[in-house]
Amino acid sequence: MLRTLTLFFALFFLGTATSPAKEDLPRSETLGERQLKVLVQEEKEIWEILKSRTNQEDIETLRPRLRDIAASYDNIISENPDFVAAYVSYGLLLSRIGERKASVTFFLQANEIDPNIPLVKNQLGNYCIEEGEYEEALSYYLSAIKLAPEEPLYRYQLGTLLTEFRRFFIADELFSKETLEKKMHEAFQKAATLAPSDFGYACRYAESFYDLREPNWEEALLLWETLEEMAPTNVEKQTAQLHRANIYLKQERFLGARLLLNKITEASLESNKQTLLDQLNQEAEN
Repeated sequence: MLRTLTLFFALFFLGTATSPAKEDLPRSETLGERQLKVLVQEEKEIWEILKSRTNQEDIETLRPRLRDIAASYDNIISENPDFVAAYVSYGLLLSRIGERKASVTFFLQANEIDPNIPLVKNQLGNYCIEEGEYEEALSYYLSAIKLAPEEPLYRYQLGTLLTEFRRFFIADELFSKETLEKKMHEAFQKAATLAPSDFGYACRYAESFYDLREPNWEEALLLWETLEEMAPTNVEKQTAQLHRANIYLKQERFLGARLLLNKITEASLESNKQTLLDQLNQEAEN
């Protein structure tokens, strides 16, 4: 449901977690830190190999290496029980191989050692969502945003949570309909603003207008026009055109909608195109 963090975050976290504060004297890298860097690099190489493998037998040959890495994480943690970066990296590995419950154990331990790591808050929020614990997920995501206000992913996670659990938040009177709509929309908007070149964030922000009871369709149209220009593929370009046609229909600008729909040639969009054409034809008969 939500985006999975890549190993890049583990590498980034490791680099920041082992760097001395400016006011501290320079210190030598510990044995545990050196071991963890080697381990993270080895894990990264395995994931790169897996990306290029489609044969199941080839994939199975890498499983022993992942088990060895997991065992090495255990050794590092047993020898360095307060080494928070090791808990985080191990938790990410377990999460990627589908060991959700085991991974959250290590994230909780990391959070106990250092409660100011936004990546950990985000991972715990993800787990809470999978368990249906939406109120707890909200708390974790808000903490992640507070700790890293410039990270667009955490805003995106918040917007997704509020959208998908909207009726529960409202039923529990945690938000009014108006407040929830506003916070959801603002979350996607902020994610897109923080990462202006990211097509995915911009697209989700544009889609969020459909979740509003009184959307500003002119503003949404401008966004879809921008997305049409920045679309990396023809399918995504025509998807933006499809959304523009849909909005024109809502505004009863039928000629504009038909002109846009005539531009749609991608086979994967044919069903959506036909749905809008059927609506147009029905309007023409009325």
